[in-house]
Amino acid sequence: MEHPLNVHIVADALISSLGFDTSENVSAIRSYRTVRPAVIDPLRLQQAAAAAGIPEDRFTRLEQLFILTIGQVAEQAGINLRNPGCAILLSTTKGNIDLLAGHTDDTPGKRLFLGEMGQRIGRYFGAEKRTEVLSNACISGVSALIVAKRWIETGLYTDVVVAGGDLLSPFITSGFQSFKSISENLCRPYDSQRDGLNLGEACGAILLSHRGTTNDVLLTGGGISNDANHISGPSRTGDGLSIAICQAMREANVTPQEVSFINAHGTATLYNDEMESKAIHLAGLEAIPVHSLKPYFGHTLGASGVIETIISLHQLREGILFGTYGYESLGVPMPIEVSAAHRHLSMQHCIKTASGFGGCNAAIVLSLPQHLPAPATDKERTPESASEACAKAAPRQEIRLTATVTIEQSKVSIERSRVNVGQNKVNIEPEIVFSSAETDFGRFIREAFKHLGESNMKFYKMDDLCKLGYVAAAYLLKQSTATLLPQETGIVLANASASLDTDLKHQALIDSGGDEAASPAVFVYTLPNVVAGEICIRHKIQGENTFFIAPQYDATRLEQYARRAMAEGGLKRCVVGWCELLQGNYRATFNLLETYSES
Repeated sequence: MEHPLNVHIVADALISSLGFDTSENVSAIRSYRTVRPAVIDPLRLQQAAAAAGIPEDRFTRLEQLFILTIGQVAEQAGINLRNPGCAILLSTTKGNIDLLAGHTDDTPGKRLFLGEMGQRIGRYFGAEKRTEVLSNACISGVSALIVAKRWIETGLYTDVVVAGGDLLSPFITSGFQSFKSISENLCRPYDSQRDGLNLGEACGAILLSHRGTTNDVLLTGGGISNDANHISGPSRTGDGLSIAICQAMREANVTPQEVSFINAHGTATLYNDEMESKAIHLAGLEAIPVHSLKPYFGHTLGASGVIETIISLHQLREGILFGTYGYESLGVPMPIEVSAAHRHLSMQHCIKTASGFGGCNAAIVLSLPQHLPAPATDKERTPESASEACAKAAPRQEIRLTATVTIEQSKVSIERSRVNVGQNKVNIEPEIVFSSAETDFGRFIREAFKHLGESNMKFYKMDDLCKLGYVAAAYLLKQSTATLLPQETGIVLANASASLDTDLKHQALIDSGGDEAASPAVFVYTLPNVVAGEICIRHKIQGENTFFIAPQYDATRLEQYARRAMAEGGLKRCVVGWCELLQGNYRATFNLLETYSES
């Protein structure tokens, strides 16, 4: 694949339990240093925020961290984020969720909304209208890098700061403890004695740009997929992650033999590490060195994809692969090459992967510029070869919006788009396909589900947000007659309140009964992208799945992104829409995009 526009990584900044800039973090890892608990020094944060002139009384701890790291990369690169060509994309799983403790009986405060957090940070830099938030569980950081890359390639922006951050609170720790997934010891990814993950907190920022120098590491490929298997457990085959890895490698035009190392998710939980070993083999990368950085940082949730990418690009530049600290003997079913010791390697490209609740997976390829595939020369573009290429080319693909489903005010309505052959004219046929006298959401959505004629008893165990999305997608996909492979369908959703409706329920449990009262059946739904996960399981969707947080529904912007994702991922169908529910107020608008071939 030819790269008409290179996406450069021109600056980075990292704050974690190991240090307050990238060099301090790299030095700590080089010295095999870990910190437990892996939390950011509150005094150093206070001092750093004061030195930068960030008002402590106006911004939360997480907001201060975002502002510090974003400011650092802007200063390094010498860019002004007020420039209309610059954007900020934040990745986080829970944002300011610590503010919810003790306040579940109140109307949720504005600061609890991820979009509001994004707007506050954006206003600080004069980029409020160009700041967006992505919340896709533990792949959020890697997904955000892929989204930013696509923005730059389509010319939407010239420079994008991707910043990922999450802090620890009883809300988060109690949830992971309810899954019995936290180790009391230092986590040991891929080791036969591993017994769970460590949690950590961090914030990192990366500046991507269409401009740069010949020394910049490049972001050359990306892929996002879903297991379509389980909302809280990874695939037993590794096929979902393998799809993301292979898509990223295809886009980067990189073969397995050209990959120098894999920075994997490596949480040290039993099934995640097993799944990754299988995915690595399915992708043909079994001979490539693999490592995890989780023993150093802990699992930093929405920050992990960003901060681990930062360490990976520095490893590429320096020709060193950091060891997986604490590793002793292989404990995964498919053999992979893991080492506890740092080692020097000849570097070309690396793959960074991530996986998370909702069955989501993401992978990117980072490349040293001297190892990019050379574009075809004019001599190679002969008339004969051009003619042959045209003859062999597939029919032109047109993406059309074929149907829209809206659920609100106890009604389900459908608008079908049809093209009259020979007239090229689109007719819209609005129709209310289900309505109810029930004003209570719970009773209404159960009736709407029964009207579908499905018998999936798992529906009744979902939270309300997932029930809303599940029903909307079911009515929508009934309008499609295409028979497609699982990886040929994707889903791109957005809302304003993320999973706040279920967050309130989880926080109420631990407020009243302590950490021990946390329920895994509730906690798993405190991630908005689990809506997409439930839809993917039901309809066997393994393509793109991305969840944005926005103050209001912008159908045009979502559709523009979905079209780019379809082109990059080879999708033939994509569910795109808005899925909002909070304390009984709800609205879903799902559009169906499908490809049509033209001779």
